[in-house]
Amino acid sequence: MQVVSAAFLAEIRKSHTVVSYVDVITHDNRTFRLDATSGSVDVDRTADIRRRCSVGCVDRDGTITPVNAESILTPFGTELRLYRGVRYTSGVLAGSEEVVPLGRFRLSKASVKDSVGGSPSISLEGYDYSRTIRRDKFTDTYTIAAGTNVIDAIKTIAARTFPDLRFDTFASTVTVATPLIFDANGDPWDAMNQLALSAGCEVYFTATGSLKVAPPVDIDHLPAPHFSYIEGKGCTMLDLDVVFTDEPGFNGVVLTAEAVGADTPPLRSIVWDNEPSSPTYHLGPYGEVPMFVTDSTVTKQADADSAAAAQLNLILGFSSGLDLTATVNAALDANDVIQVTRQRSGINSKYAIDSLSIPLAANGTSSLSLRQKRTV
Repeated sequence: MQVVSAAFLAEIRKSHTVVSYVDVITHDNRTFRLDATSGSVDVDRTADIRRRCSVGCVDRDGTITPVNAESILTPFGTELRLYRGVRYTSGVLAGSEEVVPLGRFRLSKASVKDSVGGSPSISLEGYDYSRTIRRDKFTDTYTIAAGTNVIDAIKTIAARTFPDLRFDTFASTVTVATPLIFDANGDPWDAMNQLALSAGCEVYFTATGSLKVAPPVDIDHLPAPHFSYIEGKGCTMLDLDVVFTDEPGFNGVVLTAEAVGADTPPLRSIVWDNEPSSPTYHLGPYGEVPMFVTDSTVTKQADADSAAAAQLNLILGFSSGLDLTATVNAALDANDVIQVTRQRSGINSKYAIDSLSIPLAANGTSSLSLRQKRTV
């Protein structure tokens, strides 16, 4: 969860004044601020592009309402930075605002609706930087030299598209054993994900626009909750649906690692859901449902085991989850851990957030999809 004050967390648990806006950043770093009146930011840890947004806003003085392809609000290099928070109306903080960033997005679509008797309304759509990297395909054969650290390789690929990125990366000792070659027209974002998996990590862009490379949440060892939905006074949970499903259903990973051109035989790592209390325990009635993964980077058994375990952590916990609707906490993010307690539904556990929607309208509610810590 993003860092916010105790006052912010207390304010969102009661009736409060919402602030939401979008900063429009031009290619030459000029900034224009528009009030956000509708739309949402959707964050999905399982999606290829983690963050996307749709925004309804009004350009009250008509300064940047698009009229042609050269206008500021057109999808040719313009960036959107979205924010939501609170305006304090009482106490020592009265009159001040506290907002949190919801993401940095490349504008992909802008449309204008001009109704008689009113101001033109503007609808904007955008995606986080990963889509821009994906569209910036390799124009020639791209080679990563043997001996290159995989984290450094990820940074170098990202810098092709965004030379001034900020990074928040896991320290890994995994290196490329033999040259990795990607063909022209190859997808750089796929290459970055392949390299991250070799280090037992996932790669994504944060709400502040940093490229993060880190191990996935270990569903068996969730840390202390970042936020709680506990029935009673101050609970912001509105409703919940308990979900039991066998999709995607995998409870094991079979990883085969064979570096291209290597003289050593392929490595193989098999990991299973080994927790007897888990509904998808591989020696229980559920049986074994393996996911098969190949890797062209890993050359050490320990690294293969780490990569397989990381992949398993990405897929466990879906069999018992929650879909939850709540009033908005804009500081929450995918992978955050929350406590949910609802006696009537028999719910009292920690969950990891897989996806959530953060509305920009003041009267909107958040939808969260959660997966459960496995052990009882």
